[in-house]
Amino acid sequence: MAVLTVLTRLLDHTLEGARIIDMGTTKTCQCFVLPRDGMIDVSKFDPTIKQYAFYILLGEDKTGNPMAYFGQTNDFTTRVIDHKLKKSFWKTALVFVSKINDIFASEVLYLEYLGWRKGTDAHNYKIENEKAILEPSLSTYKKIDMDLFFEEIQFLTRFYGCDVFDSPKAKPIVLSKGEEFYFKIPKNGIDATIMYYSDSKTFILKKDSLIAYKDSPSCPPAAKKLREEIRNNSTLSKKNGDTLLILSDIDITSEKRMPSHPASVIAGTSRQGTTSFVDKNGKTFGERFPKIN
Repeated sequence: MAVLTVLTRLLDHTLEGARIIDMGTTKTCQCFVLPRDGMIDVSKFDPTIKQYAFYILLGEDKTGNPMAYFGQTNDFTTRVIDHKLKKSFWKTALVFVSKINDIFASEVLYLEYLGWRKGTDAHNYKIENEKAILEPSLSTYKKIDMDLFFEEIQFLTRFYGCDVFDSPKAKPIVLSKGEEFYFKIPKNGIDATIMYYSDSKTFILKKDSLIAYKDSPSCPPAAKKLREEIRNNSTLSKKNGDTLLILSDIDITSEKRMPSHPASVIAGTSRQGTTSFVDKNGKTFGERFPKIN
């Protein structure tokens, strides 16, 4: 695999100041990182800044949430004057140009559209553009070229440390320490254990529990449906006289996440979970969690 070299030129010799990020001789995209405060005349270092460019203004709203504005111009050194007067939120501009100057008006309009669409779809930043950016007319071959160029833009954006194009990664669900409750009706052979996770209001029917085999006419439809699925799945249960022996842990949480549903699943009839479930100290579920009805 070929090595990709990324060059960074620090124009004022600091990591916080203006810089140019260059993907080397094999790529044509170049990114200018320009701080709003202390912006220098970058054209003295690299005149390519004064050509057609796609750019992103980055900053925060009043509550600290990230914001972005997508734009295009034929010369950012003049366009930025207006943005400094009329847009107060931004702190840094990322300006993308072609080192070989082969991108013009129609192409940057398409890059602006791609940036706005990708940034909007990611839902990671508040987008400052007031209106939706429509896809401009562009030949198929030019679109292919600009799609490839936009991949380089995304790479350099990430290299800079900005995730405007990336959807936030889903945080793994970490269950709290489970609370163990018991449901017993000795005359019916019911002897079940559940684990309740208060952070997600999840009820887990534990392996080796014994629940009612038959449904009564008063069994709620949702509980009856789940019981049928458990009863008909040989990997989840097997018949044990008048009961079902549970062979693996099963999530028996209802959409409303109330204890009456799992209690009805265990009993095969309508039951009130707040009083049916009891912990090791003899306290009912309702006593332990009075707000979960």
